Amino acid sequence: MRSANATECAQPLGKVAIVTGANSGIGYETALELARHGAHVVLACRNEARGREAEASIREILASTSDSGTVEFKQVDVSDLSSVKTFSEEFTKTHHRLDLLINNAGVMAVPYSKTVDGYERQFATNHLGHFALTAQLFPLLKQSASSRVVNTSSYVHRGASLKRFQASGPGVMRTSDKGYSGTDVYSESKLCNLLFTNELDRRLRAQDVQGVTAVTSHPGITATNLVKAPATENNWLLRMTWRALSVLFMYQDAPAGALPTLYAATGPAPSERLAKLKFDVQ
Repeated sequence: MRSANATECAQPLGKVAIVTGANSGIGYETALELARHGAHVVLACRNEARGREAEASIREILASTSDSGTVEFKQVDVSDLSSVKTFSEEFTKTHHRLDLLINNAGVMAVPYSKTVDGYERQFATNHLGHFALTAQLFPLLKQSASSRVVNTSSYVHRGASLKRFQASGPGVMRTSDKGYSGTDVYSESKLCNLLFTNELDRRLRAQDVQGVTAVTSHPGITATNLVKAPATENNWLLRMTWRALSVLFMYQDAPAGALPTLYAATGPAPSERLAKLKFDVQ
């Protein structure tokens, strides 16, 4: 694959974007580049201190950049459905358009735990919260056409078992830690991202909704906080293995990892052929 950089992406001048998990890694770099090229970007983060720090950092960079956009921090915990609802309501009151919704926040291979709503944490954070966020902001996305929903997925969706997605299967809504594998659930949550994107695209076409596009991106193996030291179910050996792999495989840096998301958000709209997704998960 030829090399690429953020300057090759279309200019989002004047667009309004939300990037979840924008305080670090791919989310931060995505927000930075969108703002650098003229967008107003909402940094939607769970941790207020880190979100404010990212906001200040990006503003400092933008101060020396001509024709740049702006950023603002807004707190949201996508694993908490009430927090998502509050965020969506407040955003709709204070903003009259939404051109880009980039669902990027995520957790990886964490020990079993439940959210305040009673859902398994990875499923709630990586998929369910973003599903709710997209649904609640959809009227604004539709009003702002042409707009896009970008869901950050991963190639590891191939590791998910389709048995959990079958009507007769156990399902992905895990209710206990029995037989729990954080890595398996992470793969399943990434498959959920793909299936959600595909179904949203199908419904948009079936209802002839013009100007709203749903796409997904795979960032590649990127040296972010998510990959550098995942929880790996508190297994110290696995944690050391992850760190060794990051050296052996020389993971790409976060700016490179943000390029697929930036292209999905600002590149040419997918063709009819590319929109027909095929899942070959075993």
